[in-house]
Amino acid sequence: MANLERKSKMSNWQFGMVITSGLLTARLLPTTSYVVSYAEQFAWFSSALAGLIFYLAAYLMIRLGEQFPRETIGEYIPRLFGNKFGSAVFLIFITVLLINIINCVTSLTKLTTIFLFDQTPYVVLVLMLLLAVVYCVMQEWGTILRVIQILVFALPLLYIFYSLIWLNFEPLNLLPLWPDNFIGILRGIVFHTAYYAGYESLLVLLPLARSGEVSFARTVGWGFLIITLIYVIGAVALVGGISAQTVASVPQPVVYAMKSIELPGTFIERLENYMIMFFVPVTYISMVISYFALVEGCRKYLKYNDHRTFIPVFLPLIFFVSIFIDTPQRYDAFRYFGMYVVLFFSFVVIPILLFLVWRKKGRKKNAKRNR
Repeated sequence: MANLERKSKMSNWQFGMVITSGLLTARLLPTTSYVVSYAEQFAWFSSALAGLIFYLAAYLMIRLGEQFPRETIGEYIPRLFGNKFGSAVFLIFITVLLINIINCVTSLTKLTTIFLFDQTPYVVLVLMLLLAVVYCVMQEWGTILRVIQILVFALPLLYIFYSLIWLNFEPLNLLPLWPDNFIGILRGIVFHTAYYAGYESLLVLLPLARSGEVSFARTVGWGFLIITLIYVIGAVALVGGISAQTVASVPQPVVYAMKSIELPGTFIERLENYMIMFFVPVTYISMVISYFALVEGCRKYLKYNDHRTFIPVFLPLIFFVSIFIDTPQRYDAFRYFGMYVVLFFSFVVIPILLFLVWRKKGRKKNAKRNR
């Protein structure tokens, strides 16, 4: 039998699969109302633009990581820009990963508490979910990769159940066809940080991937394209099924749309429960990837031999923050905070870092030429 733990490397296609599988989570379910409230029936257009913009952020991160093929962000940033600046950047990076984990925990547990386990205390569900994530992260990367490859099959099953919304599709809900609310469409893009979650982990996972004939940017790009198409088609189905006004006014519009579906002549009922069940492994993947990137990044940054050392360090913080933001007001405040931190890191910090790296390498080349 093959020893999975010894396989610490992955192909570039596996790398693209890992990054892509972590994008879609239960975080998007409550956020859909915000997107549609601004973009209205053109939420599909907002999702298409968001896919392009967030792929640009991922592309810049890949280009930054390719400048240092065998190192994570925690290794080359302090060496290039000093301990103070490097520590600040790494702290923001750690915060981004923690935000994704906490948002995934709260979104998934709130969803299951309301619709599946209404008699189970919220704290118990949070604890059980975190323990399941920790158990997986305690393994070596080879084992974690195999778990992701198995659970990723839940993604097409999830989309199959979601596609049943097309049964209630009404073309009139999509009128007018020409967008007249461009400001709202652009404002909706900001909230897509919940739609494209956790891609920042590639700054740690990139050294674990082997380069091949196809570039990392292309494999990740194909993944972003697939996820973006899912979001665009899903937005058309959702708005066409229950109208933009309804989507913007209910807290869980996707679940609301699934509740309205009936399959005559079958014994299948409560289709929303099946969809929620498939959201569990899909969101679990993103949590595992972000948690592993978090502890592996700390291991590299502090030069430890084992990533397991840092697993219990962040567990209490994630647990207590997840419990603290259980009210709607605190949850919304934390979501806005996380959204702005992610946008700042992806579209301000990373471009500056990449520019400084290119500038520094350009100066070295000029100095060699002058000699």
